[in-house]
Amino acid sequence: MKGLMARDMIAMGKNRVFLVVMLALCLFYTFSDMYVTGVMLMPMLFSTVCGNMVRNDLSAPIRRTLFTLPFSRREYAGEKYLVSIVPACVLAVVLQMVSAVVHRQSITQSGMIAACAVLLTVLTVSVELPVTIIFRDRVQIARVCILAVVFALVALAVSLDMGTDGLFAIITSAPAWALYGIGALLGAVALAVSVMVSLRALRTAQL
Repeated sequence: MKGLMARDMIAMGKNRVFLVVMLALCLFYTFSDMYVTGVMLMPMLFSTVCGNMVRNDLSAPIRRTLFTLPFSRREYAGEKYLVSIVPACVLAVVLQMVSAVVHRQSITQSGMIAACAVLLTVLTVSVELPVTIIFRDRVQIARVCILAVVFALVALAVSLDMGTDGLFAIITSAPAWALYGIGALLGAVALAVSVMVSLRALRTAQL
């Protein structure tokens, strides 16, 4: 990715306060009774760091120099999606593995929770990146749109409780192949539409 990946990793590492708070929250959620919420919420929050980097890239002073470098719009968009989705999904899987050991979850429950966390993370990124690019010069509008979606997804994540009458119990009562298939299809469609919108927004902005 011609240095874009390394650049973003360094930028992410500079958010020390955010990373420390993330670590503390991960530990709290993992070892508390709210571990399901934590597994779904933390990766979503972690993925939003990339939106911040995109906003910085698209600010007038930086984009004059950044987009003169030898990379295409496809490479730029692809790297941003990669950086915002992959680390967050890895975090979701790791948190769920730890939670499964601590709370003695079954393999079925563990796999379903991890899959839901990955899906919610992909949906968050699919909304965040195109909105950030489209409203690049109107940061406050972008933040309101992104926060509205994130809060809606958080509310959905919180509703996935482990009770016998909870939404999680209802979802897991369906065949596993159907759930994973629908989730994969939904995530793939949302991601594909998001990438197309992002590329079109970059092209429209002549970046």
